[in-house]
Amino acid sequence: MWPSANLMLLVLAAFPTWSAESSHLDARQSWTSSYWSQEFSKYGCRPVIFIFARATIEPGNMGNTVGPRISNALKAAFGVTYVATEGVDYLSLPDTNFFPGGAPPFGVGLMQVLLSAAAKCPNSKIVASGYSQGAALTHRAIQGLSDPVKDRIAGVVTFGDTQTWQDGGQIRGFDANKTLIICNIGDLVCIGTLYVMPVHLDYVKWVPTAVAWLIQKLLYADEINPWWDGTFSLPPPPGSPRTDLQLANTDDCVVPPTRQ
Repeated sequence: MWPSANLMLLVLAAFPTWSAESSHLDARQSWTSSYWSQEFSKYGCRPVIFIFARATIEPGNMGNTVGPRISNALKAAFGVTYVATEGVDYLSLPDTNFFPGGAPPFGVGLMQVLLSAAAKCPNSKIVASGYSQGAALTHRAIQGLSDPVKDRIAGVVTFGDTQTWQDGGQIRGFDANKTLIICNIGDLVCIGTLYVMPVHLDYVKWVPTAVAWLIQKLLYADEINPWWDGTFSLPPPPGSPRTDLQLANTDDCVVPPTRQ
C-alpha cells in the first residue's frame, strides 16, 4: 500500500491537469467538467464506481463543490476511463432536510438502486460520498443495504455531515474502518442542528485528504478482489489518462434509466 504522503502528492499534482487534458477525450473518456455525471448508468462497470450525493440546492446531480473535484481526482489517479462517476439525482431542497433521517425517501431509494447495481459488477471497486444533506442521504441509503452490497463498498466519505451526532459519528450498520466523516470545527450541522454557518460551505479544502483516503481503500479492495484483466493500478502508465481499458461483459451491470 502506498504511504499517505505519496498519495497526497499524487492527488495534488493531478489537479492542474484536468482542463488541459479534457479536450482530447471523447464522451466515454471524460473528466467531470459540469454539474452532472451519469457515467455508470450510461456505460456500466468500470474498475472504480463513484456514487455521490450533493448538498442542499447544489446544481445538477454532482453539485459544484466537492463532488466534481473528488471525481476528477480519482480519474487523475487511476485513469479517466477507469472511473465511472454517478451523481444521485434527488430533490435536494431545504425542506427535505426535515424528513426522518435527514433525507427524502425517494433519494435514499435511488442511491440504494445505484449502489446495488454497482455491486453486480463482479470486480469493480465502489466508493461513495455525500455533502451536507447528501451525507444524510448516504447514511440512510447505506444503512438500508443488504450485507453483501455493504461488503462491496470500499469506502465512504461524508462532508459537513448532518447525521454525525444523530448516528454517533458513524454510518449505522456499516464498517467504521471504511467510513470517513469530515466536519469542520464550528460546523453546527455536525452537532445535531441545521444552522448553516460560513464554515459549512468550506469543504473543498478537504478534497485531497478525502481522495488520498479513498485511494488507499480502493487499492486495499483490489488486493482482495483484483480487476479481471490485471490492469488496475496506481499510478496509471505513461500517456495517461488511460484510454485502453478493455471491459468485461457488463450487460447485467447497467443501471436502468431512471444530517453530514
